[in-house]
Amino acid sequence: MSETRTATVATHELAYNNTITIDINLVPDYVWEDLAATTVECVREFLRQPGGREFLDAKIAAKEAALSTSK
Repeated sequence: MSETRTATVATHELAYNNTITIDINLVPDYVWEDLAATTVECVREFLRQPGGREFLDAKIAAKEAALSTSK
């Protein structure tokens, strides 16, 4: 990755403002690959659960409907 990208994570508002800035260019490729593989496995596991596919299909349909009405 040659471009500079940062991610900012804000925690719940407490008595003070707590912001963490992460330079994602410093994250090694093997960490991104592990994160991607873990995410895919979590989605597959979710879809194997009873009603998982139907839940996801309903969410996708609702999102598409909302996008089509906003045009």
